[in-house]
Amino acid sequence: MSDAEEVLAGIYEAVNTGNLALLDKYVAPGYAEHSEGFQGVEPFKQQITAFRAAFADLHVTVDDLLTDGDRFASRTTITGTHIGDLMGMPATGKRISIQAVDIGRIDHGQAQERWGGLDMYALLTQLGVIPASQPG
Repeated sequence: MSDAEEVLAGIYEAVNTGNLALLDKYVAPGYAEHSEGFQGVEPFKQQITAFRAAFADLHVTVDDLLTDGDRFASRTTITGTHIGDLMGMPATGKRISIQAVDIGRIDHGQAQERWGGLDMYALLTQLGVIPASQPG
């Protein structure tokens, strides 16, 4: 297993289990989350905590992972049941299955930075917040 694969496995384990102490090992203190606009391990933990509160059965499955030196690209599927408030949206009880794409950099056994994100359109339509587009 490459350094990047080990780091990402640790991060996804933290997301899937809620064991956020793993992030102290696998995420650098100066971690930069470019797409979400924050820096550091603590805001990352807060983001995961918020999603796990909204989706207690939150689970990330790695569909594709490419690594090249200190760089990685991944495509994942995120599933869960909406049982709590999410960004002001009350629980719907609906199940989601959405895609995410991430590109990042790993150095010295820790995630240093990331770009990417999840398919917000799919999330909002699956939760019924916005209507799905109709073929026209």
